[in-house]
Amino acid sequence: MTEADDAVALLAQRAELLRSLRDDPRGKQELAAAQSVSRSTVDRAVRTLEARGFVARDDAVSLTLRGRLALDAYDEFVDLLDALDAAGDLLDVLLADATIGGALLRGADVVQSNPIAPQRPYVAYQSIVEDATAIRGFAPVVLDENVAQFRDRIVDGEAPVDLTVAPAALDELVSSHADAVEESLDTGRLTLRKATTELDYGLVLAEQPERTVVCALVFDDHGLAGIVENDERHAVEWADSVYERIRAAAELLHG
Repeated sequence: MTEADDAVALLAQRAELLRSLRDDPRGKQELAAAQSVSRSTVDRAVRTLEARGFVARDDAVSLTLRGRLALDAYDEFVDLLDALDAAGDLLDVLLADATIGGALLRGADVVQSNPIAPQRPYVAYQSIVEDATAIRGFAPVVLDENVAQFRDRIVDGEAPVDLTVAPAALDELVSSHADAVEESLDTGRLTLRKATTELDYGLVLAEQPERTVVCALVFDDHGLAGIVENDERHAVEWADSVYERIRAAAELLHG
C-alpha cells in the first residue's frame, strides 16, 4: 500500500472528524462528544491526523491547509462514486472510452427510461429545452418529436440555436424535416454544422434565464435510454470545453 493509499484510508476513517473542524478549531472533549466516541479514541485519531499533517494541535485541534485540501479532494471523490452509482445503468450503455467526465456526473440528476415510464428522460429533456433562451449542442441522432420543439424555440421563442450534427443524423434532419429546418434557418438564429468528430451521446447546453443546464442524452437500440442533467459550474465548464472542441472541428453549413 502506498502513502496515498494510506492517506485515503485515513480520510475514509476520519472524514467526519475532519469535517467538524472545517469552520473552527475544537477541543478534544468537544470532538469526542460530537463524534459520540471516547476521549481516548479522539486522542488516537488526532495523533494520527497530526502525523499526516492534516490537523494541528494547540489549545484546540484545527484543520491545516493540507488537511482542508485533502478533505476537499476526498469529498469530491466520494461524490463522484455516488454519482457513478446513480448513473451506473446508463453508463453501461456507453463504450468504455466514451468521453464523459466526472465533472458532468457530480451533483447531476439522472433520469432513465423504464418499462413503466419509457418517456421519462424525453419529458425531462423537453422541459430543459422549453425554458431555454439559447441552445448549443451536438446531436448524434435525430429525435423526430424534438424537431418541432426546436423550431418553436427558434422561430417563436427567438432563441439562437447552434447545432453540430453527426453526418448521418444531418442527412436525416434535412430530408425528413426540410420545412422546419428551412423556416428556422430563415430566421438567422439557427447555425448548423456537420460534425467531423463525434461523441457517443448527445450534449446540450441550454441557457435559461437564471442558469445554464447541461444535458447529456444517452441512446440505446430502443431510443433515448436516459439523460444526465446538471447545472453546477464545473459541469457547465466541462460541457462547454467538450462542445467547443466538437464545434471547432466541424464544417459550417449555415450561419
